[in-house]
Amino acid sequence: MPALPCPQAPSALGIFSPHLRPLAGVLAALCLAVASPVQAQLKETTNRIGITMVSIPAGSFLMGSCKVTSDMVEENKKRAFLGQPALSANCAGSDPDASDEEAPQHRVQLSAFQLGKTEVTLGQFKQFIAAAGRTDLVNDYFIKYNRFGDNAPVTMVSWNDAQAFIAWLNQADGKGWRLPSEAEWEYACRAGGNHTYCGSNDVGSVAWYRVNSGERPRAVATKQPNAWGLHDMSGNVWEWVQDWYHDSYRGAPSDGSAWTSGGRQEYRVLRGGSWIIDASYSRAAIRRDNSPGYRINIYGFRVARTAP
Repeated sequence: MPALPCPQAPSALGIFSPHLRPLAGVLAALCLAVASPVQAQLKETTNRIGITMVSIPAGSFLMGSCKVTSDMVEENKKRAFLGQPALSANCAGSDPDASDEEAPQHRVQLSAFQLGKTEVTLGQFKQFIAAAGRTDLVNDYFIKYNRFGDNAPVTMVSWNDAQAFIAWLNQADGKGWRLPSEAEWEYACRAGGNHTYCGSNDVGSVAWYRVNSGERPRAVATKQPNAWGLHDMSGNVWEWVQDWYHDSYRGAPSDGSAWTSGGRQEYRVLRGGSWIIDASYSRAAIRRDNSPGYRINIYGFRVARTAP
């Protein structure tokens, strides 16, 4: 359900003229009545290593950005010359900040699932290293770039490292653990709304990025969560998802599953932006890719779990 234009505090009623303030109060009450049940449905559980999972409800959303792609621009030049009607993006209005890989915008229907309230932290990842005997991961670079405390998101982890963590978690704490699909990630990020960033149009309220991070990752859950209680989906660290990379959404699954055929099979998708780059890279629709073995100090991950 789209976000309602709700007054956020009593002081906000001052934007209404005096004779409309009673109506504003009614609007605020209605907003609370509508929003509260949605929040109440989002059950949280915490496992034995401290990962808090949020139950994400089933639903549908428009994934990606409304965008007239460069291919469409070139085709429309030919159509204009031939007197033919131009191709359009068939959506509300092209987003000037979007890239071609965020298009076409398309509807996805998802089943319920669980998603980590935060990115996997260094402290949680250390438990995996110790229990699984993966001290090979702890080299000088890992130590250097993971020196910001156990509550900071773990960095210097590849897609393959995330899969190893998940395999251990499935043995140690029951089944169903996995990386989210790209569609699940964006659905949870948007949380029933259509903000520029994951939970707000104000990047500073929800994201650690170049301007406010002090050029380092920050402890998780220290920025405002989105409407479903999820933190740091914009900024802090890029998050690996399960999908193989495709340079557009043409032919993408419509059921929320991971896209693991075709495309550039040697690359995996990352979402959400990081502490080192500009706000435009923290947008809800932004997507990037890299090889599954690549490690760098701006890459981390968040776990998902199939709903029982």
